[in-house]
Amino acid sequence: MKLGVITDIHNNLTALKVIIEKLQQLDCDKIICCGDIIGIGPFPEETVQYLMQIPNLIAVRGNHEKYLLDEMPTEYPNEENMGYEEMKHHKWEHGLLSKESVAFLRSLPYQTSFNCEGHMLTVVHCRMDYDGHYKGGKKNPSADDLDEMFDNVNSDIVLYGHNHCRNICKGNKFYINVGSLGCPGVDKNIARAGIVNIDNSNIDVEIIDVEYHADEVVRAIDEINYPDAENIKRYFYEI
Repeated sequence: MKLGVITDIHNNLTALKVIIEKLQQLDCDKIICCGDIIGIGPFPEETVQYLMQIPNLIAVRGNHEKYLLDEMPTEYPNEENMGYEEMKHHKWEHGLLSKESVAFLRSLPYQTSFNCEGHMLTVVHCRMDYDGHYKGGKKNPSADDLDEMFDNVNSDIVLYGHNHCRNICKGNKFYINVGSLGCPGVDKNIARAGIVNIDNSNIDVEIIDVEYHADEVVRAIDEINYPDAENIKRYFYEI
C-alpha cells in the first residue's frame, strides 16, 4: 500500500496542486491529510474545493478548522496566544468559505484510525488536551517526546502535523510528520509531502519535495492585502 501524506496546507492552493499531481503520478493508493487545511494563505475556498475532489482522501481537522467550527478567541490575552489582527484574519477567511466547504470541513473527524496490511495507523493533527486545546509540543521532538505526546494513541504508526517541521522517528510507535505543505518558511519554494510505503512487515517513508512558485502566493497575499498579511509573510514565507 502506498499512502501519500500531506499536512498543514494552510490555504496554499498553488503548493497543494503541485503536490497532489506528484503523488498521483507516483500512483498513491490513498491521500492522507493531517489537518490545518485552512488558515494563513490567500485561497481558503479554492483550497477546500480542490481537496474535496481528491479521490481516496482520508483527512482530519486541525486547530484552524477548530477555529471555524468550534470556537475562536475574542479577547486578548487568550490560551491560543492569538492577537486581534490574527482574529481578524480568521474572520476574513471564514467569511469566504461556502456552505458546501464548511459542511465538508465539519464532516472531518479530529482523529481517525484504520488498518493497513496488518498495521494500525492513526491520523491526527496533534495531541488534544482534555480541555479541547491542542498540545503543540516541541519544534523538533525526540522519540521520547512523541511517546509522551501520543501516549493516548494505540497504533503502530502515527501520522501528524501542526508544528510545520518534518520529523520522522521511531519510539514506541512510528511517528511521521512530513512537514507543512503550504508554509514553506526557510525552504522558500518547496512544497513538502511524503509517501508511506507499507508492504506486509516493511514500512518505509519516502520524502517528497516539489518546487513551486511561492512568489505567486506572496503576490496574491499582497494583492488581497487581508488582515495580518505582513506577519503571515514574515513568519510563514520568510519575507
